[in-house]
Amino acid sequence: NGSVISGLGEGAYYMSLNGYTKQFKTKIGYVPFPGTLNIKLNHLQAAQIIQQLDDLDNVMIDPFSDGKRTYGWVKCFHVTLNNSIKCELIRLERTHHDNSVIELISKNNLRKTAGLKTNSRVTVRIDT
Repeated sequence: NGSVISGLGEGAYYMSLNGYTKQFKTKIGYVPFPGTLNIKLNHLQAAQIIQQLDDLDNVMIDPFSDGKRTYGWVKCFHVTLNNSIKCELIRLERTHHDNSVIELISKNNLRKTAGLKTNSRVTVRIDT
């Protein structure tokens, strides 16, 4: 459980990089909407949830280089948002967020699809 927060706007840039989009298409079956849905977890839950994620199977998007710089791995976990929308929770090798923030990706703009605004309360269930 958590609340929608505004991000830094960097998700759109990274989600559109060719090194990631090719792998997303092949490994999770779609190219994500350019951007992520950021969810702030309860601090008490965050450490426990992150530990549990580290123990689960995931889809690994490999690091890559574009010749100028390198980009880190992305681990994708199949989840359901608000008991109805299938999407992926992503864990990033490099992020500006602390462990109390999770990011979701989908084919569609999750804010619009789920009718969410900043501070909307949401539930994310990990699909195993």
